Amino acid sequence: MARTISWGILGTGTIAQRFVSDLLGRPDARLAAVGARSPGSAEAFARAFGAPTAVVGVQALAARPDVDIVYIATPNSDHMDSALACIEAGKAVLIEKPIALSAAQARRIAEAAERKGVFCMEAMWMRFTPGVVRAKAMLEAGEIGDPLHLDARLFFPRPQPIAGQTHDPGEGGVLLDLGVYPVSLALHLFGAPAQVSGTVLDRGGAHAQQAALALAWDDRSATLSCGSTGEADNAAVIIGARGRIHLHRQFLCPPFLTRVRTAPAPALAERAAPRRQSVGRFAFAKRLLQPLDVRRVALIPTPFAGFGLRHQIDEVHRCLGTGERESPIMPLADSARTLDILERIRPRRPHPVEAVA
Repeated sequence: MARTISWGILGTGTIAQRFVSDLLGRPDARLAAVGARSPGSAEAFARAFGAPTAVVGVQALAARPDVDIVYIATPNSDHMDSALACIEAGKAVLIEKPIALSAAQARRIAEAAERKGVFCMEAMWMRFTPGVVRAKAMLEAGEIGDPLHLDARLFFPRPQPIAGQTHDPGEGGVLLDLGVYPVSLALHLFGAPAQVSGTVLDRGGAHAQQAALALAWDDRSATLSCGSTGEADNAAVIIGARGRIHLHRQFLCPPFLTRVRTAPAPALAERAAPRRQSVGRFAFAKRLLQPLDVRRVALIPTPFAGFGLRHQIDEVHRCLGTGERESPIMPLADSARTLDILERIRPRRPHPVEAVA
């Protein structure tokens, strides 16, 4: 029988509430304590979810002997300091995305976890959702041939400036709030790119509100975009030499996939060869389109549990049970690499936390 894992929750916002809702669905998970900056917030959260203890601040939570792992769901700018405090106290940590504000901070967290010998992972829940897991397995099985391209977009409209991560430059703007998802997906599917380019639009403000990236490998590419300026279908498509896989809205946790298998493209000489029956321009156009003829279309349901966060919790419990200090699905190197990529296009502004590193 699996041992019970006791969790401490740092932060009481919406994502923390959803996380705990999914956490409590596991029989081998126990909510031991909740920590927040405000005693009232911690106590209200504890009452709502049945936690026996509410504390103020990360130090009080990290010091508790009945906590095995801390889920950090505080503002982005607080992630590194909270993670380091918990790690120093010997606690395993699951850190809400983005793991930190910069690649340097992410590597500092990873080094601290390695030094203390504790488990550490970024809560990039997308990588564990059934739809993304299935799409990656299909890609690796060669179901659409050699991978050629990924296109992914994630837009949620925020018409008015609001207090929060998407509009607060100190929290990283839309790049760290939304951009981490398509970049992490590209790394997950294709590995580290050889080339990165992109652009950021601030629309007259002090922070990124829209961004587009182009990533290139030796034999494949990706176009990624995100924004708080409008709404998109928030889907992704993986294009291969013999088909494509659609991750439907939202690609973070798609309820279903579509796999389209296509005929292999004929050789250029074969396509250009004249045929007696094909003399008109419409017949010629039809012939050119023959490589796109669909051979098979499959709709693949990929149902998920709860809010979709349960699947990353499953991986954390698996790693803690086996004694692994990192998840092979979401390694800390990928967390840092994601931030490396975003920093290449992110507007350069000094940040007070950077000086600590």
